[in-house]
Amino acid sequence: MYSQILVEPSQRYLQRIVWKETNNSPIKMHELNTVTYGTVNSPFLAMRVLKALADAEHQDFPEAAKIISRDMYMDDILSGATSLTSAKRLQADLSKLLRCGGFELHKWVSNHPALLNDISTSEYSFE
Repeated sequence: MYSQILVEPSQRYLQRIVWKETNNSPIKMHELNTVTYGTVNSPFLAMRVLKALADAEHQDFPEAAKIISRDMYMDDILSGATSLTSAKRLQADLSKLLRCGGFELHKWVSNHPALLNDISTSEYSFE
């Protein structure tokens, strides 16, 4: 997920890596273009991007935007619905909303087999 989030070019200097192979070699500097897993700010940046996406798409996907803002931790969404129909609608809306930001959902878990049976296995992986 992190590598899908581009950092604003004017802010990339904040993710600068300074590297030196040996004591005698020249210093090399690299600026990261994406949010990188393992840096201290990665979880915050990822959640902030998802919050901004939910805010931007709230008009088209109000319930899914609320779920992303409220029921998401890192790259997991843990939520539910009161009926199979509303769960299917929420599942579709979450996928569409996240796709607007370039994110693809890859894994689904449900206690209702019908919800999983309707998902195209070519579109999602269940590893």
